[in-house]
Amino acid sequence: MKIKALFLTLLLSCLYANTYAQSTYAQSTYVKNTYAKNTAINLEPFVGAWSGEYVHKNQSRRDSWIQTRKADGTFKLVYKTFQYGVLSSTEINEGTWWLEGEYFYEQQSGKHDKADKYLYELSGGDKIKFTEISTNEKTSELIQGYSFTDTRVEQ
Repeated sequence: MKIKALFLTLLLSCLYANTYAQSTYAQSTYVKNTYAKNTAINLEPFVGAWSGEYVHKNQSRRDSWIQTRKADGTFKLVYKTFQYGVLSSTEINEGTWWLEGEYFYEQQSGKHDKADKYLYELSGGDKIKFTEISTNEKTSELIQGYSFTDTRVEQ
């Protein structure tokens, strides 16, 4: 009986290890494939420093940001929240961004499991309009039809 229990434990451990290895491989392959897709798409219009602002419907809250996107698919975001015109918080976040067809994706490192997904519209070389398609549900439950425009910041 003890041998059967030992054998069953060993078998389950092997199955778990195999499943974990396949999952890790799948995640790594997804990241590599996403990077490969990005290299085939012209990312240059998105690379650089960008500023944006969003005024909430009740007019008492305003969010502003500076985001620096690099060609390697990483970004740094400095996000400020103002309540009634007074700075109430500042966050610095980093993460990854990529393009898939007409969609722009952004995922903050360590913050959320799911990336935000936006339709984008380039306007000249200095503006990009983003319209949210899906989000990680951190704030957008409160914002119907969330849309904003990033403007290139000269460095």
